[in-house]
Amino acid sequence: MQWAAVVLGFSIPVSVALDNVLLAVILLHWLLGGGYREKLAAIRANPVALLALALFGLYLVGTLYTIGSESDVLNTLSKATRLLLVPALVLPMREHVWRVRAVTAFLAAMLVSMLVSYLFWLGVIPVNVWLKGTALDPVAFKAHITHNLFMAYTAFLFALAAVCARTRRGRWLLFALAAGAAVNVLVMVPGRTGHIVVLVLFTYFLYRELRVKGFAIAGLALAALAAVVALSPDSMLHKRFTLADDEYQQWRAGVPPDQSSSVGQRLELLRNTVDVIRDNPVLGVGTGGFAAAYAALASRSGDPATKNPHNEFLMIVSQLGLAGLALLLCLFGAQWWFAARLPDRMSEGAARGLVLTIVVASALTSTLVDHAEGLFFAYMSGVLYAGYGARRREAASGHAERGAPTLGRTSGPSPAGH
Repeated sequence: MQWAAVVLGFSIPVSVALDNVLLAVILLHWLLGGGYREKLAAIRANPVALLALALFGLYLVGTLYTIGSESDVLNTLSKATRLLLVPALVLPMREHVWRVRAVTAFLAAMLVSMLVSYLFWLGVIPVNVWLKGTALDPVAFKAHITHNLFMAYTAFLFALAAVCARTRRGRWLLFALAAGAAVNVLVMVPGRTGHIVVLVLFTYFLYRELRVKGFAIAGLALAALAAVVALSPDSMLHKRFTLADDEYQQWRAGVPPDQSSSVGQRLELLRNTVDVIRDNPVLGVGTGGFAAAYAALASRSGDPATKNPHNEFLMIVSQLGLAGLALLLCLFGAQWWFAARLPDRMSEGAARGLVLTIVVASALTSTLVDHAEGLFFAYMSGVLYAGYGARRREAASGHAERGAPTLGRTSGPSPAGH
């Protein structure tokens, strides 16, 4: 099962079909592999796994009062089952070596994606049916929103690893890879969600390493970037944000936007979704009920129907009410808090970077609805938080894993607000 989980880390940025095969293998092994007492004990001792289970349980409760069609209910519930990957990985990924292999597999896939992206951008690879990229949209295996989201987190992981590197050569190589991934996000691939995520992660990284001085450096760097973008009208960033501003200025509430207006469509989706929530504020419309509720509203306003409001927070409130939002925020909060109790400093940073990545992305996309993003969140949560309580287990067993590979240099727990 451990190797299936490791390969899944490589598969998530690459292949949906392979994802599904590996998920089936992991599920069957968990159900048929025995050792249930140990598995359940590991889950009970892990607060992140318990909250993921609780959120999935709320989706089950939502099926009891949903207004959605059978197909929409089953589709939404199948996506929510990705949350079960968090408790499923707690025991298999408990050892340092397996967590390292899992994260390394993900980074290996992202290195391949970055290489392919650069080759598309340089015109070395022609457009073909096997890859999604073009010279103007140089992605590899995923659409640009997903590509940039994963690449932003990849840049952050490489930066964390560089700080933890034991040799100067290794440190500079890892910083170079981090810079290459950040350039891929900011200069080459037009995914605005990733642009925002990489800037948030960059700011957090500097604060994490330098505290208040890091915030000051980040502010200066962002101001310099803004100036460069403003003075470079032909740059991709300038064009993307100018377009976003134009689309925002043209949007009028209640007037269906032009189909080419990405910002206008999202704003109209958000406005209508707020209306759905206003009509069902406490319990929501039930699991899978969003499409039916939105369609009923859209039929009165003349807007096109949709199944995705492109905002995970509004999506969960519309379906599961305020209890759903509270539980989702509790999950994110617990992940941030308990990251301080992970076994090494890089694990703590990677876990908190994951929270920032998903929280920012959730304000702009429906992360738990989208296959790759939802699976990425559940997988990384399961892998990283499988290390929760490692020091306590080592102390109880009377020995530490001396010489065992870790995600970074071992250090004492950082402050919860670090």
